[in-house]
This record gives sequence, C-alpha cells and structure tokens, in this order.
Amino acid sequence: MRLDRVNLRAVSDILRAMVQEALMEPGKVVRMALPTSPADGVQVFVRAGQGGISLAIRRPGGKEDPREVVALAQAMGLVIQGEPYHAKGKQMRPGFLGRRSYLVARCRLDPAVWEGGSEDGQAA
Repeated sequence: MRLDRVNLRAVSDILRAMVQEALMEPGKVVRMALPTSPADGVQVFVRAGQGGISLAIRRPGGKEDPREVVALAQAMGLVIQGEPYHAKGKQMRPGFLGRRSYLVARCRLDPAVWEGGSEDGQAA
C-alpha cells in the first residue's frame, strides 16, 4: 500500500523526531522502516545539511511514487522544494541487481509546524 493512502497522523510524532535527530546531527542519515501493510513497507531516510533537508524513500521490490514523498513530508512538517527525483545508491550490488534506487526530495521546515512550537515539535 502506498504511503499517501495510509493514515500517517498516528506516526507523525515519530517522523518529526527523525527530523529533529537529523537537525541535531547534520550530515547523519536517520533511517526507519515504515510498514504500510503486513507484506509491504517503505524505508525512510532523512539527512540535514547546509542545503536544507533531504528526504528519501526506498521501496524494496517495488516502485516509489512521488505522492508518497509528498504525504510523508507533510506528516514530518516539511515543505518540498522542487520536484522529487530518482537517485541511485553509491554501492554496486552483485550480479544484475545494480545500485539501489531512491526517490529523493529536497525540503525545508514548515514554519507552521516548527516555528513557535513546543519542545516536542508540535505547533502551539
């Protein structure tokens, strides 16, 4: 099941904590596997840097959908800048597998969520 069809409000606190952890340690990749159904899931990656926040998803054995990144960014309190794009991982995997594929979005913090909020990232 795609992330844009899942109720992400239930895990929005966890997702925002990922963003906070990435902001506290710029350059560090914060990872999480998010199950979308009993047989399916999405890997979520967040990294903060000088150019903003990078949000990436990877769906093992499936195809990433841009609508998933948009829904995930909204649940994390992020605003996507530009269009999400496909990127390949650095490591070559053996045989015909090649490099892992990710859908990446450059983001910034949503002021309505992050500015003036309480310590837990919730809006006042």
